[in-house]
Amino acid sequence: GCSLRYCGTSAMTSKVDAARKQARKFSRASAGFWVLKTLLLTAIWVGIFSTVMRLGQEKEIRKFDPFDILEVSPQASNSHIKRAYRKLSLVYHPDKNPDDPLAASRFIQITKAYQALTDDIARRNWEKYGNPDGPQTTKVGIGLPRCLLQKENNLLILCTFFSFLIFFVPMTFICYYQRTKNFAANGVMIETLQFLGYYVTENTRLKACPELLAACSESRCMLTRDTDNEHIQRLAGQVIEHKRRSFTLPVVMKNQYLVWAHMQRRHNLMSPELRSDCDELLRHSMKITQAMIEIACMREWFATAQAMIDFRRCLVQALDIKSSQLLQVPHFTEETLEKIRKHKTEITTLSDFLALDAEERKEILGMEPEEFLDVQAFCQHVGEIELKASVEVEDESEIVVGDVATVTVRMMRKAMRENEATGPAHAPFFPDPKFEEWWFFLVAPSEKPGKDKPSKASSTEKTSAATRIVHFERVMDRERYVEEQLRFQVTNPGKNTLVLHAHCDAYAGIDKKVELTFHAHGEEEFKRQLPMHKDDEDLDLQPTLFQQWMGDLSHADESDEEEEEDRPSGGAPMRRRGGRPDERDKGHAEAKSPAGKSEALGSREAGGAEDKDSDDGSGESSSDSD
Repeated sequence: GCSLRYCGTSAMTSKVDAARKQARKFSRASAGFWVLKTLLLTAIWVGIFSTVMRLGQEKEIRKFDPFDILEVSPQASNSHIKRAYRKLSLVYHPDKNPDDPLAASRFIQITKAYQALTDDIARRNWEKYGNPDGPQTTKVGIGLPRCLLQKENNLLILCTFFSFLIFFVPMTFICYYQRTKNFAANGVMIETLQFLGYYVTENTRLKACPELLAACSESRCMLTRDTDNEHIQRLAGQVIEHKRRSFTLPVVMKNQYLVWAHMQRRHNLMSPELRSDCDELLRHSMKITQAMIEIACMREWFATAQAMIDFRRCLVQALDIKSSQLLQVPHFTEETLEKIRKHKTEITTLSDFLALDAEERKEILGMEPEEFLDVQAFCQHVGEIELKASVEVEDESEIVVGDVATVTVRMMRKAMRENEATGPAHAPFFPDPKFEEWWFFLVAPSEKPGKDKPSKASSTEKTSAATRIVHFERVMDRERYVEEQLRFQVTNPGKNTLVLHAHCDAYAGIDKKVELTFHAHGEEEFKRQLPMHKDDEDLDLQPTLFQQWMGDLSHADESDEEEEEDRPSGGAPMRRRGGRPDERDKGHAEAKSPAGKSEALGSREAGGAEDKDSDDGSGESSSDSD
């Protein structure tokens, strides 16, 4: 629901107008596509119109009318009906029309119509239900064109069907596979990903990026001409290479010179063919540099990812490695930079320049009114960035080791109004519109050597500790307010410090950094009391279904063992009174020994006497009660 806010500089306005004219301009491919699309749409509309007209001429679905089918009047006699039936049956009989399915269906209708007018039961069914066969269920079908049912078209229809099924459908999938098998999900060629995965290391910096871009598969597949050598030699004398070449393939060298010439703004030295090749290479560069950044992030190399983002915005803004950030401002040249250096106000970055008031900029620059309007339009489009961040554990008041903490990042573009979204970045040297993308990096800073830590460490260990990426996110939101959440697991107890970096891939010099500090309790130091409902506590005491099932099996096994122990040799099992398992087992053990047998015998006699006394007592109590 937000409206795009375009950059109002003269260069970007003319670029947008030229792009719109180019989009409206007809080429051979676009004209052919437009003609094909028009013909297809016309054919569809003609088909729809003819179908509607044909349906409009058709009568409403008629009921079963035997008089209409036999082509006789309702007042016709039986003899007249029989003559009409014989006449029509001779015409539409299936034996005389073996290859016409319509004739067979017509003959069935004629037969039913004759039965409805001559048979009493069929006539009653027709008068009552509208069908001589009685009540019928509603059937819905698809009517095929009559041409598909004609005998002379059978061969053509079969050939068309099998050619579509056997040739067209498989060829469509084969062509699609051939086009996509060499590309990854992000649109980069698989060979390029393998190449970058090998050559992008932890020590890869901005100077090596132009050659990596020139050596990728997309670049090596670009068209080469016989006249390129002459034009490249003329361009090579004016281009400064900041790194010694590692690849000597001609197409790689050519593309490398084009990248350096673009970054040093030597477009006036390029021929139209080389300028076209440079624009094509820059279009490929966005996906390739995206893959470079992702490779560095996956390997937690913050310095390398930072270098790749620097290279990406150097391509967008046509900046050399050592160029000033202020050259992104329209109409800025080396003379303008010299004026700024002589001014009492120190301005070295783009953020410093954006923070100035309009009057201060006008006083420092001393430009013509039209040029100064472009500068103001640039400053209003880029604007200052405000970045805030906070760290917490959701639904918890304290942070404990092992928790998943959430860093909530809030970024605001101050120059924009409500319900506005930033449009394409100010990039007059880039061939296509480029929208802002932000990268949020949560970085663990290097650990300073303490009393318990060794003070000496290798340079690789220091770099790894200083550039370890804890979490990263790519943000493509263009609204005024941007909110993103970065999650990580807390691993160290005590005081923790993390640094949040926000990098823009379209402009150099507006990056932001926020330091986050929090205290994490140890797992033993802080015990969380998880609230539990009383009903949930009672549920924990109940046995689970598996425990109940295992308990039933164990009881069944114990019963089987007791029956086997009570079973005499060669006899039927003995029935015993129930008791506790330990008491029964104890009785069995005592009965096996001689002393146990005598004691058991005595206990049986005593038990018999007690039973007798109890019977007498019960009788007395009953008599007393009587």
